[in-house]
Amino acid sequence: MTIAALFVAVLSLVIAYLAFRRADALDKRLSETNDKLLDLRSQLNDANGELRGLRLEMRRQAGDLSFSPTMTIAEAMEVHPQVVQVLASFHLGGCSHCEVSDVDTIEGACQSYGIDQSALMTALNQLIDPKSGGSTGPIKISNMKLEL
Repeated sequence: MTIAALFVAVLSLVIAYLAFRRADALDKRLSETNDKLLDLRSQLNDANGELRGLRLEMRRQAGDLSFSPTMTIAEAMEVHPQVVQVLASFHLGGCSHCEVSDVDTIEGACQSYGIDQSALMTALNQLIDPKSGGSTGPIKISNMKLEL
């Protein structure tokens, strides 16, 4: 009886050892797969950034460069470098309690913070107005002076 119990115990140890080795191999495969997934995600983010840049350049070359309420804050910031200052003059993104996300649309940000959308759109479009060459000098926005 003790030999049978000893045999069962040794067999159990062997099975546990094999299961542990298998689990370790699966853990390594999972880690490698996660690393590959992170690399792919990074490449996808890079490709998306390049694609946004190419779309922007195509619009710029076609003369179709303008701001729209449906574009995201990130897309708007790619159109002109001074978009951040215009948004800040409307108290969007300048401090912790009026911060907006890059994935928010201009329209959504205006609705969330009670901003006059038409005034913001006018100010943004003044940045790329071909008559002003993208620089209108000091403009008055929401009772704030902004040097462009």
